[in-house]
Amino acid sequence: MKHVLARPLVQVISVIVIVLIAIPASAQLTVEQKLFDFENLAATYARRYAPYEWKRDFLGFDLLQIGPWLDRVARSSDDLEFYEIMLEYVASLEDTHSSFSVPSSFFADLGFFVDIYDNRVLIESVNRIRLPVQQYPFQIGDELISVDGSPVDSLMTEFSRFTKRGSPVATRRTVADFLTRRAQSRLPRVVDLGDQAVVVIARQ
Repeated sequence: MKHVLARPLVQVISVIVIVLIAIPASAQLTVEQKLFDFENLAATYARRYAPYEWKRDFLGFDLLQIGPWLDRVARSSDDLEFYEIMLEYVASLEDTHSSFSVPSSFFADLGFFVDIYDNRVLIESVNRIRLPVQQYPFQIGDELISVDGSPVDSLMTEFSRFTKRGSPVATRRTVADFLTRRAQSRLPRVVDLGDQAVVVIARQ
């Protein structure tokens, strides 16, 4: 069954309104500025990150080996790609207590929230002011299958490039939140989303 929301949802397809909070546009950073900023970030971790050797030996991630990262930074085509590289670098530590945020308050919100139960992404709350049940009859406990044609597992794999936690299970639960509420501080390219979304939901 299809439903239209405005950044919308679907019951077996629906569409919802997103809340967009824009920030003023600004000029792109120069290559020199991006390299300086990345080196400053890496230097901060080099000085202050206590479990460096453990993460190097256990995860195989050496935060001091920044040459390949600097190459990517130098080749980045815009600020958004640069911010994605910064997020990936910090996420590679797979820490709950380490994070990087893009300086932005922009977000896109579908009006409902999900979490993972028995390895399925289920709806756990719905804003019925924005999504009245008469138009959007999906319920708490229904399963989210895809957003804009992308399966939820594929989306969570992509999101986990930028946010990792201490275990794969914790990472999946964290990034599951991004399926229906995406902040640019964590996902730089959220500004590329359209005004509507098509969401496939399997009813109970």
